Amino acid sequence: MVRGMEEIEEILDEIQKRVTFANRTDELDSLLKDWGLTEFISNEEDDRYKSGKIVVIGGSDVDERILSGICKNYGIGKERLEFCLDYDKAQTYNYKKLRYNSAYSVVLFGAVPHSATGKGDSGSVVAELESQSGYPPIKRLIAGSELKITKSNFKNMIKELIDSNIINADY
Repeated sequence: MVRGMEEIEEILDEIQKRVTFANRTDELDSLLKDWGLTEFISNEEDDRYKSGKIVVIGGSDVDERILSGICKNYGIGKERLEFCLDYDKAQTYNYKKLRYNSAYSVVLFGAVPHSATGKGDSGSVVAELESQSGYPPIKRLIAGSELKITKSNFKNMIKELIDSNIINADY
């Protein structure tokens, strides 16, 4: 069955959304493999992005110094950390500066207002950034069933990011 250009454009839009989401969740190679597009799977690791800044955004009862100390224990210096731990300031944070910026390795989210600047048509700024291309990987810090920054989930996330080769330690 031959399809019209309008339907083809809808299909291409959906494919782009799925590819973008797979890239954001570090599942792109798996998706490409499933689709039989193994020639597009990268065999080379791009170290430029692995030693960039780790951005932590969201209201937190955990002090910035504690989070920096956790990173230090994993060999990540405080100069690689950028914090916005104030719930209200997260609402107006300049999220666009993260897009297409190789200075950033990953963005970790705790609780942020749903009505934050830059959320577009999405239900939250986290969902918006996850759905758009050009942003570093977006990771959610979850405690129970809600976005929340805790010492435990932050430590686990840093370990996971190093183990999965998303970020490098400084040493």
